[in-house]
Amino acid sequence: MFKNFNPIALFIYFVYVLFISVFSFNPIILTAGILGAVFYCLFTLEKKSVFKLFGFCAFMFLIITLTNPLFSHNGRTVLFFINDNRVTFEALVYGAVLGLAVIEVLIWFKCFSTIFDSERIIFLFGKISPKTALVLSMTLRFIPNFVSNFKSINTTQRLIGSDSRIKRYLNSFSAVITQSLENSVITSDSMKSRGYGLKGRTFYSRFRFSTRDIVFIIISTVLFALSIIGRTDFVFYPSIDAPSLSGFSIIGCFSFSALSLIPFIYELKEGIRWKYSISKI
Repeated sequence: MFKNFNPIALFIYFVYVLFISVFSFNPIILTAGILGAVFYCLFTLEKKSVFKLFGFCAFMFLIITLTNPLFSHNGRTVLFFINDNRVTFEALVYGAVLGLAVIEVLIWFKCFSTIFDSERIIFLFGKISPKTALVLSMTLRFIPNFVSNFKSINTTQRLIGSDSRIKRYLNSFSAVITQSLENSVITSDSMKSRGYGLKGRTFYSRFRFSTRDIVFIIISTVLFALSIIGRTDFVFYPSIDAPSLSGFSIIGCFSFSALSLIPFIYELKEGIRWKYSISKI
């Protein structure tokens, strides 16, 4: 599985992908990044989670695309007027590209959160900054645990015949907040009593750096460097101007596409290998 790479190698990979996703305004690059993240999500997430994620991303894309022309009136091609304010085609296209960038980052962060659990976070930052590692690991777990506990308590109150829905929700929310505060205090006391964060303290880790991780980092770094070298952005104001095709731009688009598809290709390869092994039994 892709997440079985060393956390350091995986963290470097996500830094590369997110860096280009945040600072690129090329629709081709953004679309390639979205496809790579979507394909990986289809392999790793449940169908219900995938539909929720894609529905939220589609909603965000529409909101950003439609609201940008209302605040930005730059551009030469006027579509219509709203209260004497111009709505231009360029602003609409820019909003769509900005929406692509936002949902690409959201989907990649979802991929990041599915891979980096508390153990991997502590492995990455435990020696550098133990307190930061602990806060990050607790933050990543807080929302899923909060939602799960809220559903459990709300279901229990509904089964015992609690009052109205609003009052039941308020009681459940209050109970979950109290439970979260108590758990944070217990966790803090437990970590302190076990000597977490003390100098010279050692801890067990099952992650080992192998040749496979080195090769993965080298491939990711080369593709990232080629993507940066061949990076080209579109100009949207005052008129849309696409960059001319060149050898560097083609190499840049191809390199980032390959970089984005690495998780999907690896999962696909492992799936084929597994099915082939099963067929031999």
